[in-house]
Amino acid sequence: MGAAEYCVDVVLFEGHGNVRAAHPTTLEVTKDEHLTPRGDCIIGVRSNKGASDLSQCVKDVLRSGGALVAVVLTDSGHFDYLVAEGSEKLTFEDPRKIIVRRSTYADGSTVGIRSSKAARDVSRAVVEALRRGEKGALVLVALRRPPEPSTPPRLPSGLR
Repeated sequence: MGAAEYCVDVVLFEGHGNVRAAHPTTLEVTKDEHLTPRGDCIIGVRSNKGASDLSQCVKDVLRSGGALVAVVLTDSGHFDYLVAEGSEKLTFEDPRKIIVRRSTYADGSTVGIRSSKAARDVSRAVVEALRRGEKGALVLVALRRPPEPSTPPRLPSGLR
């Protein structure tokens, strides 16, 4: 079995007074400068990247069905993380948004599906820091799963 390949990309963003992080199925970071209270999945604005800006390596690994670990960090040191799956359905076309979803729905902004967390599940310490306007980072680690062995490993005859 080979070693897992991984790629890392970092998305920088700012918090906002209207960060609610209450959405049950999605988590979003956007390049938009403003946030209304209706944007309850958005945890950060003024991001430096949208889905289309992510590194080619991250896109390739996630399109091949790799795993995604996303870590949300704030200036004050608060953090949380989630784990999601990649999919061949991911297109990474959206220049403005990055969205991680609990569902299997994918559009141009989706970077991960079947996520372990959505906005409402993010640590409230992280949410409060972002609501105060702290800067944040979304660290995206894309892991390519090693291929499954074609035949199961066999124990040496002396250990059977």
